Parts: sequence; C-alpha cells; structure tokens
Amino acid sequence: MKLTADPVVVPTSGGGYAISYLKSLTVKFAIPAGSTFVSASYSGGSALGSGAVTVTASGSIVTLSVPGNLAAGTTAVLPEVTINLQATGTSGTSLNAQLYGSSYSSFSIGFTARVTGVPLFGSVDAVTKCYAPTNPILGTTVIS
Repeated sequence: MKLTADPVVVPTSGGGYAISYLKSLTVKFAIPAGSTFVSASYSGGSALGSGAVTVTASGSIVTLSVPGNLAAGTTAVLPEVTINLQATGTSGTSLNAQLYGSSYSSFSIGFTARVTGVPLFGSVDAVTKCYAPTNPILGTTVIS
C-alpha cells in the first residue's frame, strides 16, 4: 500500500507567538489486521530540512520520521510511504490503511514547534501530539 500526505504549510505563528520551525515530525501508520509486515520504504519529499528521513516498523506500527528542521512559512512535501504486507486473512478480507493512534499517549502525528518571543522564557520547544478520535480509512485493499 502507498500512502501520500497532502503538502504541509509550516505555520509562522501559533497561539499569538512566532514559530521558527518544526522538528522531529513523526507520522505513524497502523499495520492492518489480516496482514503481516514485510517491508517499508519512502520516496520523494521536499523542504524537509537537513536530517535523514527514515521509515521504521515496530510491532503493528510503521513510523515515518522527519528530523527537520522544517522552516516556518515553507511548504513541506512529506515523502510517499510504501508498506509491503503479506496477506494472512481470508479471501474477501479488507485491509484498511489507517493512521495509528487513539490517544495523546498513543498518537498518530507528532512534532516539536520552536516557539519564540515567549515572555520570561524567550524561545521554547512545544511538543505536540495529535490523533483522530474517529480514525478515517485512507484506502482499502481486498484480499483475493
């Protein structure tokens, strides 16, 4: 399965404070029931900073990691992630591509924003973790 994200416009401000950049961006994908993980890779991407992009798998999660820095005001294009699976379910079983995560401790998307001009602190790193309470299906493959 191939997963492609929409381009990300890196914000220049948040909560009334300036943002310099985003770093340590992670996007987690769930390995669907009815399959086992074989391999994962990425291709493409732009405006992702100087760090090495990686795709790793652990348990039932495939993680795309972009160390950054993603400069404020730029449009970052995340790499396309290809996940190769071995079907283990019966014929007719749907393998749903979805983000992983259902809580802040078990999140889907995470990043750190460098926020500047904060009274008493100056610049701070604001760690952000996101998940969708109703995790949408991004695509489906049916075992034949």
